[in-house]
Amino acid sequence: MLPDQRIKYCGVTHPADVEPCVLAGAWAIGAVMTPHGPRALNPAAAVAVMAEVPAGVERVGVFVAPAPDAIARAVDACALTRVQLHDVDDVAGIAAAAGVPVTVAVPLADAGSIDVAEHIDCDLVLFDAAVPGAHGGTGVRADWTLLERRRPQRPFALAGGLTPEVVGDAVRRVRPFVLDVSSGVEGDVVGRKDAGRVRAFAEAARAAAMEEAA
Repeated sequence: MLPDQRIKYCGVTHPADVEPCVLAGAWAIGAVMTPHGPRALNPAAAVAVMAEVPAGVERVGVFVAPAPDAIARAVDACALTRVQLHDVDDVAGIAAAAGVPVTVAVPLADAGSIDVAEHIDCDLVLFDAAVPGAHGGTGVRADWTLLERRRPQRPFALAGGLTPEVVGDAVRRVRPFVLDVSSGVEGDVVGRKDAGRVRAFAEAARAAAMEEAA
């Protein structure tokens, strides 16, 4: 993948699903580590998934409204290299407890969401679809037009309804630093990645990135 078109395969729930993502050129593997949504893992399952992630690929723990001590335990147990936070007010406190780079998710509700993202003290912001009561993995497409009208002044990740069929359009229109996909590369079982869709997603993203670079 081109350096500015990294892919994070998120919501991984089974150790066997890590390899096809890595073979497709994953920048990161993400697993949900707080009890929110159908892809949430218990501590033992999270350890098992992250144990399959090779060196050089980011191991990302995804947390919703976490306690700092829970973050610290997960970082140690899973050898996380990054944490992704949803519904967190004290970003600095969580970052101090984690001791690794921090991504903060921002629901892309309106132009004000971009203002919010510009001022968060974190390593990376992730724009996702604004779905009340949900924290990603919904399959709902984020409103890309907001990012087209006003491109953030910092690197950002894009999630929300990305699939092999639409990711090329997302790359051409939004040019995110990171593409974050979960449900869009699953098969018939929620949380299980389909190797064919994983590969197709990476190929479509790569083709669009090459077009943009040409």
